[in-house]
Amino acid sequence: MFANGNEISKISTLTIFWLILIFTIVWMVCWAVGIALPMLCTQLWGDQANLLNEILRALTPVVAILVFIPFNAMFMVLIERRALALWTVRKGPNRVGPDGYLQTAADAIKLLLKEDITPTGADAVMHTFAPVLFFAPSIIGAIPLLAAVTNDHPLFHILNLPTGIFYVLAASALPVVALVMAGWASNNKYSLVGGLRSAAQAISYEIPLVLSLVTVCLMAGTLDLVKIVQQQAGGILNWNLLGGGALIGLNQAIGGGGAKALEAAYPMGPVSYICAALLVCSLVISFWLYLTGACAEINRIPFDLPEAESELVSGYNTEYSGIKFAIFFLAEFTNLFVVASVTTVMFLGGGDNPIPPYILDKIPGIPQMVAAIRDSFLCQSLHLINPETLFATLWVILKVYGLVIFAILIRATLPRFRIDQLMAFGWKRLIPLSLIVFIIVVFAREFVNIHG
Repeated sequence: MFANGNEISKISTLTIFWLILIFTIVWMVCWAVGIALPMLCTQLWGDQANLLNEILRALTPVVAILVFIPFNAMFMVLIERRALALWTVRKGPNRVGPDGYLQTAADAIKLLLKEDITPTGADAVMHTFAPVLFFAPSIIGAIPLLAAVTNDHPLFHILNLPTGIFYVLAASALPVVALVMAGWASNNKYSLVGGLRSAAQAISYEIPLVLSLVTVCLMAGTLDLVKIVQQQAGGILNWNLLGGGALIGLNQAIGGGGAKALEAAYPMGPVSYICAALLVCSLVISFWLYLTGACAEINRIPFDLPEAESELVSGYNTEYSGIKFAIFFLAEFTNLFVVASVTTVMFLGGGDNPIPPYILDKIPGIPQMVAAIRDSFLCQSLHLINPETLFATLWVILKVYGLVIFAILIRATLPRFRIDQLMAFGWKRLIPLSLIVFIIVVFAREFVNIHG
């Protein structure tokens, strides 16, 4: 018991260290590219620098993502290895750096320095292009999320697309093509089988995944990620995980709105109450449908049949080594982070505080702390953060990495499906359930005053 407690303490320390490191580096890069350089250009060239400044601000999100992805992937790999070691009662990485903190950095350097081999008989062009195509959507899909998870920060406002969620879904469909391409181009039967399994798996689980998100969009009445987050503001009762707009009237009534708030939200009395209950149940089910479909999309256990190393000798990436394999590995963990971010935005209120405002405002010291942050050097002189963005980012970090830890726990506890079980579960269980949930939401929302 003492050993477990000691290891949990080490993992907690490791997590805090890495998160502070990652987000300090990312925010300073954003400040340098999006704020400091444009201010310097304006001082040197005046109005003639306007075009250059706009280009720098447009590049800021891309630079932030490119800096964030490798550091985040190293952190996620290390935390997964340490957590799996804890749950399986064995030692994890603990040699390189202070208590193993730099193990994944050493592994990354070693992997990048390994020889890159293209098999004889393989299509060299496709074999090289496949990992790039697999990794690129991770960057493309993450871009619209930045505006939503940072409370529409001015640096990322340009990314606020009116059809943001469809953009993310379109990007998430591309890696499947890359896996089939990698399997075919490798000229290896095991790689080809892994790629074909990936395509079949994606077709099976893409439908419930998309329908679960469409259900949320239907509730919100918009495809804009920022608006979906804003509609969930006001505490945990307004989050889509617990019914979203169906419970806004209840939340307002508890906060002092009284009977009038209830009557406005539920205009048809008992019928509205029943429909609100159906909406709450439907969105809770949609949350789990999305998580299940997303785990299948990114080939996480128990849905890792395309990469079943015990059966297919690593599946589609059997013939990959060196930097090409590193790109596949990096994309896998980046996709997990993107899935957790989409879940946070669509179901968990984004950067919203779970504590309702009518409770938060009564906590002593909160208004004074917000005012102190707003008057700080970072806000007033560096123009780097504001209280809204700071707190939104902190809550997003807790929610996203909480979901990542949950995915790691799933990997440690569940066995791998057989291919027939995987396909049957998708077509016979998830797809009919997602259709039923969608139909319920279509009809039930008409009897509840969603979002006023």
